[in-house]
Amino acid sequence: MILSYFLGSIPSGLIIGKVFKNIDIREHGSKNTGATNATRVLGFKYGIFAFIFDGLKGALVILIVYLIGHFTGDSSLYLVSQYDINISSVYGMAAVIGHVFPIYINFKGGKAVATSAGMIFAIEPWLALVIILVFLLIFILTKYVSVASTTAASFTLIYFFIRIFLQDSLYNQPTRIMDFIIVSCLATLIFIRHKLNYRRLRAGTELKFYPKRKNKSI
Repeated sequence: MILSYFLGSIPSGLIIGKVFKNIDIREHGSKNTGATNATRVLGFKYGIFAFIFDGLKGALVILIVYLIGHFTGDSSLYLVSQYDINISSVYGMAAVIGHVFPIYINFKGGKAVATSAGMIFAIEPWLALVIILVFLLIFILTKYVSVASTTAASFTLIYFFIRIFLQDSLYNQPTRIMDFIIVSCLATLIFIRHKLNYRRLRAGTELKFYPKRKNKSI
């Protein structure tokens, strides 16, 4: 859990901006270290890499504990109690908390979206792809990342609630209930982190998202 938090705290967008552009993205755009601001400030190519690395932060520790369980036959890192509750989503939550409140940069990080998506990808890859499609659809229709992010979070929350009542060979009901609680916490965090965006939407001052374009010489 500690490793997951510290991994989640790595500010991917900030590092990419510093290394490749010598730009501190905290001084530009929304002053956020997440993938959206990285894309806005650094350009689409660098923003995609920031999104991928932020997603990996949510997935990597989960994949590591699964691999350890697979090769050693010891699943105690993610299966606990007499009910065999799969706690892999808790590792992902630790990474998301690290992303939002990173210890390396005074606990001022991103908005939890990409790292949450990475956590879900490690647990249910096909669901993560559907969530990304939902995000892209809403974004294409509205051009508002905040609306797309919170809609995708709402869709995920509804799915994990329905999932409680579905049969699943990989996740027993106690696990599905726990996953719903974790996703509820992450969705709430995403909504809170986008609170200012929705204030601007109501005021009509929220900017639509257009990635930074390269300046063309005349």
